[in-house]
Amino acid sequence: MREQSFLITYGCLGTIAATMFGNMLLFYGFNMASERMNKRVRDDAFQSLVRQEVGYFDVHPVAVLTSRMSDDAALLQSFSGEPIRTLVMNIASVAVGLIISFVYMWPFALITLATLPFMAFGAEMEMRMYMGEDEGEEDEDPEHSPGAIVVETLLNIRTVASLNIEPARVKEFDDALAAEDPTPLRTNSVKGCAAGLGQFVQMWGMALMFWWGGWLLLNYPNSFTFRDFLISMFALLYSLSGMAIATQGATNRDKAKLAADRIFELTDRESTIDPLSEEGKKDV
Repeated sequence: MREQSFLITYGCLGTIAATMFGNMLLFYGFNMASERMNKRVRDDAFQSLVRQEVGYFDVHPVAVLTSRMSDDAALLQSFSGEPIRTLVMNIASVAVGLIISFVYMWPFALITLATLPFMAFGAEMEMRMYMGEDEGEEDEDPEHSPGAIVVETLLNIRTVASLNIEPARVKEFDDALAAEDPTPLRTNSVKGCAAGLGQFVQMWGMALMFWWGGWLLLNYPNSFTFRDFLISMFALLYSLSGMAIATQGATNRDKAKLAADRIFELTDRESTIDPLSEEGKKDV
């Protein structure tokens, strides 16, 4: 027993080391390419921004432009490394889990395949509940969003205080919050019900797997053992956890498309008074 415990410990340590090394390679490879692309996009956006005429900054607040340069460029990773990274993690997780489950207890794996979509939904809802979720909505008017109002107010706090317009800015902020989510009670109720439904599906899915595994062990004791049942079940459960982790934090594609449109609109815009242009009259 002592030697077996040492072997299990060594196996766990090896698994931890392999997981850490694999995740380092995975995220380093895909994130490096994404960050390089983001840097080039930011450089182009900043170069286009400094070429704009002064009147452009009267129409577009500086707070909105700086936030757009930092946030919108980061959202473009959803078109580069993120889809491939998520696909690789999902395929690796599900394939390994299914292969191990079929090898050790194939009838149990078959019945579990029928509940796999529902279990995946439950795992996704559980991960969102525990780890949080990006609740940002598509901003039709980012210049009047709550964040832009706060940033603009703090950047011009002396002007706001000198003109005594603090109540007006607070009211504008409250109106922006109400416009962003007019029905917070309904929204949070739906999210709570979704999280509860995820837990419900997971618990009943686990109950079905335990019942089916017990029935197989009772009726086919010479074909399967309790160890085979545990290995088959936990292989599938960990594959579902891998799917939920792979999709957690994924960028909203619709928001990324809007961000790309705003970035390209800025980079493609020609300034009416370009200080860096070499055209026009020159001294002879």
